[in-house]
Formats: sequence, C-alpha cells, structure tokens
Amino acid sequence: MIFKQFFKKLFYLIYDFNPFLYRTEYKIFNHKIEIHENDKDIWPSYPHAHFLDDDTKLNIYTGEIYRIQTKKCINEASDKDMRKLWNDRKFLKIVMNVRKNKPINVKELQEIPFKWINDENKDWIKDYEGNSK
Repeated sequence: MIFKQFFKKLFYLIYDFNPFLYRTEYKIFNHKIEIHENDKDIWPSYPHAHFLDDDTKLNIYTGEIYRIQTKKCINEASDKDMRKLWNDRKFLKIVMNVRKNKPINVKELQEIPFKWINDENKDWIKDYEGNSK
C-alpha cells in the first residue's frame, strides 16, 4: 500500500498537467482533492472528487466521504470546506460542464447544494444554465 501511494504521488508530481481534471490548492477534510471532467464512474455522485493521498471519494453534493474499497461513508466534510469548494469558480465550471454532458448511465443528477454557494455564484449558475439550454 505504501509503495502504491508513493508511486501515485510521484506520478502526480511528474504528470501534473491534465486539462481534464482540476486539483484544488486548498484542502478539504485535510486532503487535496481533484475532480475529473471525463470520469465515467458515477459513484458516489456524478461528478465526485478524489482525495489525492487517500483511497477515498467525496460526494460533492452532500459532503459525505466514502472509502473506495468498502463503499462505506466514513465521515463528512465540514460546511466551511464545502463552501470553499462550491465557491471556487474553476471547480464550479467543471461541475456545470460535467452535469451538462452527463453520460446516459446517469439517470438523474443530484441537486446543486445552494446552501454552500454565495449569491454571486448562484447568479453565475443561473446564467450558465440559461445559456446552455
């Protein structure tokens, strides 16, 4: 396991540019995360975030953190962290693009958690949704 994590970190250092993902500079639940724009995996949410240094995923709509192997919820990100994430415009743009281009195996998208989003970004979402229809 340590060997795998070492090579994963080394890989991220070497191959740090990928136009189809976004890595936060800040931490959520004390870990850096990334969101993949072309991730076909729809569990635990579509889209979801991957923790870079752990085998966990974040449901971006609820803040629930899941262990990948067991698929069990092990914790929950704080409201402060989720507000930081949902008010990050780069993150928001990726989420909105992913939602717009959802694959056919995603029957229904979860509701956007407006409780964590500031008014400026709420307006941006409304404009984005209005222009994409």
